[in-house]
Amino acid sequence: MNPPQGEGDEAPHHQSFGLKTFLSPLGILYRLWTMSIRFQYRDEDGRAEFQKITEPVTVILWHNRLFLAGEWHQRFRKGKRFYGLISGSRDGAWLETFYKWAAIRAIRGSRNRRGAQATRDLIRKVKDGHDAGITPDGSRGPKYEAKAGGLFVARASRSPVALVSFSYSRAIRLKSWDEFVIPLPFSRVRLRTRILPNEELFKDSDLNKATQQVQEYLMEMTDD
Repeated sequence: MNPPQGEGDEAPHHQSFGLKTFLSPLGILYRLWTMSIRFQYRDEDGRAEFQKITEPVTVILWHNRLFLAGEWHQRFRKGKRFYGLISGSRDGAWLETFYKWAAIRAIRGSRNRRGAQATRDLIRKVKDGHDAGITPDGSRGPKYEAKAGGLFVARASRSPVALVSFSYSRAIRLKSWDEFVIPLPFSRVRLRTRILPNEELFKDSDLNKATQQVQEYLMEMTDD
């Protein structure tokens, strides 16, 4: 049955079954790669504070740190599902495939108007008890420049914000807009986290001020 006029244009792009099958060996390689990473996570880097958090959180990390986001969540947030917002574009379809490898569940927007609905869906997931992941510098940058929209999910869901950052002993940096970082297999990665209670971060209900604060904290945790 044909979709109503305009609906087909709004549906997000998805990878074909054949392409997903072709890429599946890369998914296995990715899982083995990330499982080989040795995390160093000390109390002074936020571990003691983070272990006390049992409620759902909105995870905030820079876009170029995404490679280990799923592995981090599986190791240190056992029992919680992890959701991320992805655009409905062709680029988003590739990212959705990567998310599946990383055990991150995708909430897809559309190529046109479904972005607001997708954001509401993500907020609902947090309210239902799951974690959400946000990259505040977006999918296209500029690098390390947080946008106010990135914190909307945290404010609307009234969830604590968990800032996450990784520092690498050995890594590759891609020539992308964000210099995406890929740690080498069996390398050591220092993990840092910081919890920002929702009522403190948004006490003035000023999203721009909260965004600036998050950007400053994340930069303090970033050793580039």
